[in-house]
Amino acid sequence: MNEGSKGSPSHDGSPVGHAAGISRVRVQAAIAALSARPRVHALVAPVVQPLAADVASALGVDISMTDDAQAVRAMAGAADALTINLGMLADSRFETAKVLANAGPPFLLDPVKVDRSAPRLALAQELLQQSPAIVKGNAAEMAVLGQLPRSAVTVTTGPTDRVNAGRQRYDLNNGHRLLDAVTGTGCAAGVVLSALLGAGASSFDATVAGLSLMNCAAERAAKVSHGPGSFKIAWLDALAAISAEEIAADMVWRYGTPDLSVYLIVGPEHGDGLAVAQRAVEGGVSLVQYRDKSGSTQEQVAAVRRLVEGLTVPVLVNDRADVAVAAGAAGVHVGHGDLTPWQARELVGAERIVGVTVHSMDEAEEFDGAPIDYASVGGVFVTTSKHNPNPPIGMDGFRRISARLRQAHDVPICAIAGIDAARAAELAAAGADGVAVISAITSANDPAVAAANLSAAIAGGRT
Repeated sequence: MNEGSKGSPSHDGSPVGHAAGISRVRVQAAIAALSARPRVHALVAPVVQPLAADVASALGVDISMTDDAQAVRAMAGAADALTINLGMLADSRFETAKVLANAGPPFLLDPVKVDRSAPRLALAQELLQQSPAIVKGNAAEMAVLGQLPRSAVTVTTGPTDRVNAGRQRYDLNNGHRLLDAVTGTGCAAGVVLSALLGAGASSFDATVAGLSLMNCAAERAAKVSHGPGSFKIAWLDALAAISAEEIAADMVWRYGTPDLSVYLIVGPEHGDGLAVAQRAVEGGVSLVQYRDKSGSTQEQVAAVRRLVEGLTVPVLVNDRADVAVAAGAAGVHVGHGDLTPWQARELVGAERIVGVTVHSMDEAEEFDGAPIDYASVGGVFVTTSKHNPNPPIGMDGFRRISARLRQAHDVPICAIAGIDAARAAELAAAGADGVAVISAITSANDPAVAAANLSAAIAGGRT
């Protein structure tokens, strides 16, 4: 269920509720909570105000849009959430944006056209210092913002809406091209996301639920439309009519491309794997895999569920696709002698991540056309973390196998086995997107420091 309620939303600056991934149950609950008529104050471009007001009315949201810096103070302070949209800014609206960011309620920042206006970009970067709950923009806008607050949920809109919460990445795939043919639909979406914040949803659930609501309604409207004009009317009708249950059922999403920069593998032999992983994530670990070749299914599900609930990065399971699904993990990793990638994909579905270890050129060719999201290549060097019947492939082998994989797959590739910080930098310079490690972190005095050293080495090697 959603983690807050109207009047006491859980907006402490952290993307609450994202660690366990997308939940259709939470999405449904977030949208249903709009029945409480959350109050939103929105600073949006004058050209967008009519559509924003119509969308709010269709959803039962109480909206105000005064843009005078003095008059807005009382309205903003009494709102449940705010939208700060930087479209069509006059001088007075610059000041209004700053007033809203400091008013107290959680706010969404929509950095409209900051890629085309230096003053808007400067304002957006100033507002980012006030800890927005959500930052939403198109690819060009998001690319110029620079460092975004880690506490914010960010979404890059487009044919696929890409949501980032901490180091978790998700792709939302509903919508219709006619949304781009009606002025202001993206800006109106910001108002909807803010309304869900005001109704008590976490920043993450508000983002996922709000975009799914707008896009699923668009798909229904497109079926009865003949062009932008009829679509706009049908879309408003669909927003008013579509139910929370229908949105939760119709939404299409999947985990985004995993960040392989520092990929930690843990298992029952590491004692409290959660404590080790949590410290490692603080230092920069971007992905965690749980590997247990002997524990019972029940034991593995319990262990993975603890990791999923306790970490802010995706958690994968080695080989056991059934455990990954049962524990709510982000996906599964398979290697030689395990499930094939095709079998793994069938078991975990289209939403979850499937990764594969490639030991040789023959295996790289065998996996042509495989439904994978990343590949791990190795062992590159000698390792004592697990028995490896194959000789190390070395740096040259890593380069050759990686090049062969990239011919067939547009996926990130990491190196595995016997890697320390010095070797991580060398591998990154050779084209690795990251490194998968065990003892380099689990045997360190401080997993956070070890992870930070690896992360810095990867960044240095890339440059």
